[in-house]
Formats: sequence, C-alpha cells, structure tokens
Amino acid sequence: MCMALLWAALVLPAAVAQPPNIVLLIADDMGEGDMGCYGNPFLETPNLNSLAAQGMRFDRAFVTTSSCSPSRTAIYTGLYQQAVGAEDLHMPLPEGREILPAILARNGYHTIHVGKLHLGPAAEAQFDYIDARGRLIDTQPQLWMEPLSARPAGRPFFLSLGFSDPHRPYQDNTVDPPTDPADIIVPPYLVDTPATRADLAQYYDEVRRVDHNVGLVVAELERLGVADHTIVIFISDNGMPFPRAKTTSYDSGVRIPMLVRFPGLVGAGTVSRSLVSTIDLAPTILELAGIETPADMHGVSLVPVLRDPTARVREYVHLQRNWHNIDDHQRGVRDERYKYIRNYYPREPLPFASDLYDSPSYGELIRMRDLNRLTVDQLRAFMTPRAAEELYDTQTDPWEFINLAGLPQHAETLERLRGATDRWLERTGDVSSEERRPNDYDVFARKRLRGPRAN
Repeated sequence: MCMALLWAALVLPAAVAQPPNIVLLIADDMGEGDMGCYGNPFLETPNLNSLAAQGMRFDRAFVTTSSCSPSRTAIYTGLYQQAVGAEDLHMPLPEGREILPAILARNGYHTIHVGKLHLGPAAEAQFDYIDARGRLIDTQPQLWMEPLSARPAGRPFFLSLGFSDPHRPYQDNTVDPPTDPADIIVPPYLVDTPATRADLAQYYDEVRRVDHNVGLVVAELERLGVADHTIVIFISDNGMPFPRAKTTSYDSGVRIPMLVRFPGLVGAGTVSRSLVSTIDLAPTILELAGIETPADMHGVSLVPVLRDPTARVREYVHLQRNWHNIDDHQRGVRDERYKYIRNYYPREPLPFASDLYDSPSYGELIRMRDLNRLTVDQLRAFMTPRAAEELYDTQTDPWEFINLAGLPQHAETLERLRGATDRWLERTGDVSSEERRPNDYDVFARKRLRGPRAN
C-alpha cells in the first residue's frame, strides 16, 4: 500500500474510500465571541450555529498574529510568517515558497480560491483557479459557485473562500433588517455611547452577511451531493476591527472562532477547549487528505482533537505583532491560562490599524478622553510608556487589564513563558530590529494618539 493510502486508512472514517473534499472559509476581522454558538445572544448566526451543531467548536483557537496578510501566510504555509519572510502587512509571499493548495494539487486535488487572499502573485499562481477580487464575494456568490460546478469530474477539490466581511469600511443596509444598536454587547475597552453602538451594529450586520454566505456554501455542497464527503472549516484571520482588538496581541485580537464539520470523523455538537492555532490547519488538512506533511512545517495536526475533543496537541500558542500601517514589535505566548507579551517599542502608545483610527468607536474614545470620562481600562489605549513585559491570568482577568509581570507571586510563571518565547524566537530565526519602519500615514499628529503617562 502506498504511503498516501496507508495514511488515509489510518486517519479517515472507514466509510471514506477517496480523499475528502476540503472547504476553507475565512472571515475578515471577526471576533471569537461574535456568533450565537459562542454565546452572543444578540447576533443571529443560524448557519454558523448549524455548522457548530454538526461538527466541532473550538473554544481556544488563535491566529499567529492579528493582522490579515501575515496571519494568512501562516494559515496557508503552516509556518510562522517571520520564518517565511512575510511578517508585515502587505508583504507578499516570496517566490519559490510552496503553499497548501500546491501540495494538494500535486496529490490530485483541484484547487479553487475566490475572494481575499492577500498573499501576492506567487501564492495566487499556486491555485488551479483564482479570483482574488475581494469584496465582490460577499454579494456575488456565483463567483465561487460557477468554478465549483465546473471543476473536473472524478477529482477531490479544495475550495478556499476569503470573505471581506466584516472588515471596514461599513455601509448602511448590509442586511435587512439591520441590527438594533440596543442589541449590542459593548466590550469594556470601548465606551458605551450611541456612536459606538451604531458602529458595532454595522459590524454585527456584516457578521450576519458572513453567516448568510456560509449557509449558501453548505447548501451548494448539499445540492452537488458532496456534503457528507467534504470537510468544512470556518475561521477568521484575526479579531474584530475595533481599538484594542485587531492588530493587538490581546485575546480580543488573536482569539478567533473555529468550526470544523466532517461527518463520520468529527462528532456532532462537540466542543474542544484544547489550545490550537491556525498554523495547525495546513498539517491537519494534509493528514486528512492522506498526504504526508512537509517536515519543516511549524504547525501540528489537529486530527487527534477532531477524534477526541479532550486531546491536547500543544502546550503553547505563539503570537506576534509587526508592521501594520504603524510599526510595532510584540512577541508573546499563551498557555491555557496565562498570556505573556513582550513589547519592543514600549515608549510608544499601543498602535492600531489605519481603519480603526477613522472609526466612530475610536472617535468616541478620543472624545471621552478629552472630557476625562474614560475608565482606567479604557485609558490603556493611550498610555505611554507601555510595560516592556505583560503577564495576564486570562481565567480571572479575561479582558487582560491587570498586568501581573511585576508581582513576585507570578515570577515563576513569567520566567516560564519568557523561556518559551525565547525558544520560539530561536526556532523561527526571529530577529528584532531596533530601527522602526516608518508609518504609512501621519496618524500620530492627525489623531492625537498620545495620552496620559502610565503611573
């Protein structure tokens, strides 16, 4: 028996005689808690809820960075982005670097991508069919339906869809009826004002449109008669596009939804609290397809977790932040309870993505700051200097407001996570630069970012 067939026999359900089809659905800037199946009582996401009910929901899933293109680099390569040489926003995948669809195609798969990819021409060339026109996918499902229907007969397929929702900018009338701003959960790092609620309501609307499109995908798989033989994976590339979420190393930026449905292998309605990273998706998909994983991949297969939601495949997830409109350099690590963040430019305030500075939610933070009406926790968005090291107990402090790094009773945990970070930096060849890359716009002067100094 050849290696691929042997692996398939060991991994795949007994009823599966051929490699499964694979559908990878990626939302753009969607937070972990922003779905009904993750506990949000106001967000109607019936199709995502159904996907969770038919498969596995991951409650501790993380991206490698809360920035779209480097996050997607890790997803499609199974490698940390600094090891690939594509760690910054808009930094294209280098020529000669193979990504997941190329490996699948070499092993008989027909590969399709529609929507946002954000990895550059070297990555785009590795799909059999690609349409990377971005936001059109959110309103024109025929863009992926037509190439899926036209796929070659007799071959398994890999369909990758990059939705642009719920990325900014937002518009009125995304869905009907629109979300009522009264039906919003305002996180405590934002100010609860009508303008913030209206901003969050438009974000909810785009999440609802993501849900609608996921429903179209599942319905099309059923119409084509392939649903029971198809792995469906739903994730986001980072957290929601609001201050102190996207582009930060806090859980609000790096913790994401992850759902996996595969009848016959993944139990319906199962929930895993195992620590997992999106860097693990490439080796997982390859193992499920019966293909040997390249030895240099940093990710680990999640197949043991898919079989048994209590299985543990990693002790830590590793996190980072690099240039995203504004340069910042953060490295971090998280275990099931504690989070460690190392700030290389602590003299500067916490930076965000450019679209966040123009958001109503950020404008409200500025307005209320100038009126001296922010809480201590909300003021953290402006504090300078930041701590060089941060340590949080995510069990007792899920919003990561209380830095434990200087407390002697947490010295052992701090040292352990420091060591884990240092070993990861060495493994991935990650070298920090003391010279900051220039901003791509004068946001500091334009938006008056600097606020009160930390005590």
